[in-house]
Amino acid sequence: MTGVHRPSPSLFQLPGLRSLPFWTAPESSAQNRKHRVAFNDPLVTTAVEYVESNYESIRSEYFASVLGQGRETDLDSGKVLKPLEPDYDVSTKGGEHADDALHSGNWDWHSYVLNGSKNEKFKERCPKTAEVIDTLEKEGLLFGTPFGFCFFSTLHGNSSIQAHSGPMNLRLRMHLPLVVPPKKDSAQSSSRPTTGIRVADQVREWHEGKAVILDDSYVHEVWNDANSPRVLLLLDLWHPDVQMEERQKISTMFSYAKEKGW
Repeated sequence: MTGVHRPSPSLFQLPGLRSLPFWTAPESSAQNRKHRVAFNDPLVTTAVEYVESNYESIRSEYFASVLGQGRETDLDSGKVLKPLEPDYDVSTKGGEHADDALHSGNWDWHSYVLNGSKNEKFKERCPKTAEVIDTLEKEGLLFGTPFGFCFFSTLHGNSSIQAHSGPMNLRLRMHLPLVVPPKKDSAQSSSRPTTGIRVADQVREWHEGKAVILDDSYVHEVWNDANSPRVLLLLDLWHPDVQMEERQKISTMFSYAKEKGW
């Protein structure tokens, strides 16, 4: 036994991939670093810069589509649309998020990509966000398997997701924070921030508009001890070390398994 943290995916591990708990530098030190992304990886850097450049549009679409904060107020005009409903029940559906013991409080999903399948209703209401994700897909960056996700993740106040690991090391997960609650005064004397994420033995806070890249095949946990929601756009990218031929074979393997009801 050692004190070194290693990836521990629950389903599938491809040997030889570079691994770190976080692939982006902490914001507290980012200004003093020449490169924000681990290994100065060009694919991950491209994804981070592109998604961050669309932060304002993505955030606006969240407020309009999920919270219903549009400019139209005339209910008879037909332009005031009902807010999107959460579309994933973490308590009843199968897959990697199905364990009730993992979740405390409320965690809402509003998905564009759910288990590899796209939601056209999301695309209608959040066209710019969908365009950003579709562009990543065209560039070969979006994780294209039944284990691929992209959704607005709303972790309500006083809620948490307990320590667990993702199913595989084939993907890197991006968080684009849209709403981060203010810190509680008591957090200054606490061992952890009011709202944050731990991956392996590293703890980070989110900063609105600043993407975080993590490897969720490490044990990780998330919490929001504030009284208001924390909101981010979560999306999955291919691990840059997985080659194109490998991606095609992996996608075929998982698609076949899905067809067989696995």
